Amino acid sequence: MKDGGQPPEVKAEEIAERLRQEPYRLLSNDCLIKSIRFARRCRRLGIDAKVVLCLGSVSARIPPSARRLTLPVLHAWGEVGGERIEVSRPLGSEGMLGIIPVNIKPLMKVRLWAF
Repeated sequence: MKDGGQPPEVKAEEIAERLRQEPYRLLSNDCLIKSIRFARRCRRLGIDAKVVLCLGSVSARIPPSARRLTLPVLHAWGEVGGERIEVSRPLGSEGMLGIIPVNIKPLMKVRLWAF
């Protein structure tokens, strides 16, 4: 264990929570960028973290009718010890079109190690 005797999973969750609190901005601080930053910070602390990029599907609310449709999306998250760690937004909060990142169902995913 590093950093004050905390297990790696606890320290990784602290890093993730700090990133979740940062404003989400498409193309400048989105899920991929935050996931890369997560993996880099974890690695600096000796935590084996990966970035997972996926093509997935999710239920989205389409304005103006607020009707829900299943849409394809590109999404990224961090992974420590095989556990998915969402960093894009605070857990449970909705993004564009009412999409909640945790609800994205991966259809195809790629784990990336080098960042």
